[in-house]
Amino acid sequence: MRHIPQGAREWRCVSADAEEKQIASVTKFVSEKHALLPPNIIVHFGKTVTWQPLPSPTVGTDGRAITLTRPRDCELVVLSIPLAYASLELIDGQHRLYGFVQADPTTRENFNLVVLGISGLSFETRRETFVAINDRSRRMDPNLVAYLRYTDDEDACHRHTELMAIKIAVELNRSTPFQGKIRLLDVGDQKITLKGVSGYDLKGLLGRRGLLRRHYPNESKEYIGALRLYFGVLKSLFEDEWQHPEEYIIFTNRGISAFLKLLRSILKTHKSRLDSETVGSYLKALKDNWKDGWVTRQLRNSYVGSRGWKDFHRDLVGAIRQVYPDFEE
Repeated sequence: MRHIPQGAREWRCVSADAEEKQIASVTKFVSEKHALLPPNIIVHFGKTVTWQPLPSPTVGTDGRAITLTRPRDCELVVLSIPLAYASLELIDGQHRLYGFVQADPTTRENFNLVVLGISGLSFETRRETFVAINDRSRRMDPNLVAYLRYTDDEDACHRHTELMAIKIAVELNRSTPFQGKIRLLDVGDQKITLKGVSGYDLKGLLGRRGLLRRHYPNESKEYIGALRLYFGVLKSLFEDEWQHPEEYIIFTNRGISAFLKLLRSILKTHKSRLDSETVGSYLKALKDNWKDGWVTRQLRNSYVGSRGWKDFHRDLVGAIRQVYPDFEE
């Protein structure tokens, strides 16, 4: 993805090879006889774009009266679009447009493009519009959908648990133990992804009744500190598993989900802010009493179905209870 701020922006969401093939196919298509390109190209008008209203016709070329069903909902205008940088911001349809631009001059001169223009939208609304259009598209990676919602606006994160979870996941990727280990966009081979970290379990901890929110101030830096402490201890106790996520489950999306559930259990049992000694005592009990190993393939065979990973969490709790019988689930 490429985002060009402060000017003519474009959002891109496929790999370079796939993108070139898609543009080439559009170029070929629009060059064919009687071709149409009906899907809209959606743009946002910059502040330099102006328009002047024109009187709507009341009679057609055949002399018959024209009656608009909802005349207040539409207006005939002349657009004035300056040939200046950032006059238009492309929200969607970049592959159709780029494919058209690469066509031969005759095609460009005679082909009519359908463009939907919007004005007066905030940057946030334009971003959400792009997400809404592409969220269900096969070419749109779910991590991109999440990353496009990222904001460092702390107030916005206070109001929306999902935004807080995304911000925390992005920030975790900048320092140990997760530094560079979380795949934020649609490229990379990391086993842990932004979508995986910021999903259901983290949002549950951060929600109005979430245990992280109960024991820590509702600030991203507080949550990030607690999560780094917790996963830092986990990494120190399971160093080999950390180094080989392709084989072991602990530091994969599935593992992070299970250990976020376990963090909830620790907070429920401890009923207070966490320290390294407390976290270490529970996780060491888990390590000493877990008999099934951490190989992903074997655990997938053991925990199947929609409830499989809830059962996995329950067994993690069971291992800790061998040392701490009152440990909460």
